[in-house]
Amino acid sequence: MSLTVRGALLWSFAERYTSLAVTVVSTMLLSRLLTPAQVGVFSLCAAVTAVAGTLRDFGISEYLIQERELNRSKLRAAFGVAIMIGWGIGACVFLGRSLVATYFNEPGVAQVLTVLALNFLILPFASPAFALLNREMAFRKIFVLQTVSNTVQSVAAVGLAYTGHGFMSLAWAPVISMMVQTLMLLYMRPSESMILPSLHGTSQVLKYGSVFVSTRVIETLTRNAHEFVIAKQFGFASVGLFSRAFGLLELFYNNVAAAVLRVATPAFANEHRAGQSLAGTFARGTAIFTVVAWPFFGFVALMAGEIIALLFGPQWSAAAPICSILALAMMPSYLYALGPNLLAATGNVKTRLRISLLYSPVHLTGIVLASFISLKAVAAVWGVNHLILLFLYGRQLRRVLAADLRSLFGPSLPSAVVAAACIASQVMVAEACRAAGFAGIATLALVVLGAAISWLIGLRLTAHPALNEIGRLTQRFRQKPAQ
Repeated sequence: MSLTVRGALLWSFAERYTSLAVTVVSTMLLSRLLTPAQVGVFSLCAAVTAVAGTLRDFGISEYLIQERELNRSKLRAAFGVAIMIGWGIGACVFLGRSLVATYFNEPGVAQVLTVLALNFLILPFASPAFALLNREMAFRKIFVLQTVSNTVQSVAAVGLAYTGHGFMSLAWAPVISMMVQTLMLLYMRPSESMILPSLHGTSQVLKYGSVFVSTRVIETLTRNAHEFVIAKQFGFASVGLFSRAFGLLELFYNNVAAAVLRVATPAFANEHRAGQSLAGTFARGTAIFTVVAWPFFGFVALMAGEIIALLFGPQWSAAAPICSILALAMMPSYLYALGPNLLAATGNVKTRLRISLLYSPVHLTGIVLASFISLKAVAAVWGVNHLILLFLYGRQLRRVLAADLRSLFGPSLPSAVVAAACIASQVMVAEACRAAGFAGIATLALVVLGAAISWLIGLRLTAHPALNEIGRLTQRFRQKPAQ
């Protein structure tokens, strides 16, 4: 990795972990202020707006990041498309809110969607400028933007929930946060983004965006389809339990994976524009990704009961077995996690679309069939489907990068060794603590300590590439006081 990429990653991780601290506190409070059914209502609406939000962006952010020759005319066209699509989607969400509420027989759904529709009016003024900050890898500014907006969202959600606004507190919080972020972007945005929108020359934006958004809609719908199926089959309390289990795992995605993936797209795009091979970068990045992800998911699978009791309280205990199954199911996904970003950064959006078209029907069919069995069966489907996605991405990445599977995934074999040793140590420490009758929080602390020690030993014994990155990071911090 170049110094620019390493610096971007540091700021990206700083932003995510600052947000994590805020999110964990707010989640603990909200889990005690809101019931599973209330969280379920919002989760369903969030799934609806997630699909609509993908349509709203229309791949404009990725287009601006990967475009080789970005000029003022293309910026104006991107801004024009952002407003046209964003406001249109927002109107559709608002007008369709009653239909969704009627289908699920829950009036609260219409109330939440009414508020969330406001985001689609605001977002077009923020997304192009935010994309330019990503293209320029200005992650120090992004750190400030995201930290402030995430803090505002958490404070607003807890404050409104405390004053008795129920699921509406979760609806108003992101709208308030987006308003704050947009105002900050007016001050921090790159000077070249201070433009008026235009619909002239939008063909190139629409050509890239139509393929990209088709892929993202399919991926997002596939990712959120279980919310609709569970709501219909099991009720909103079950949606809330499944959402809380899934949300615990998303702490890793939002605070580790997202930090890496945010940097990955512009970094891949920069290397691609420079004519460099991306095979080695992908292989090394995947090895580092998996050596962090696999021990984490092993920890969650093993300790789900204690984690949920500590973070969310006893009313969410039924989410623990679901969380354990999902944690194991997520492991294969981190072998191809960088794949979608690499394909988008290199202009291979049609390849990504083909993968989604092949995978989505299989996933949706599995979710529907499993819903006739149990919530645990629905969770287990994710494991099978991630293996299918791994096969599909592996085949396409081998072609796009002109590299064999061994060179792409071979560097991740030491990750499997490190993860196995780390998880084994977690099991031994957890069983010893439980046999000794230790409290949940003490058990968690000792398991984390044992995992960290075995992880570092494993990195050294396998000469894992992550060890170099840790060494570079340590050296960087040691040198700072002398500068």
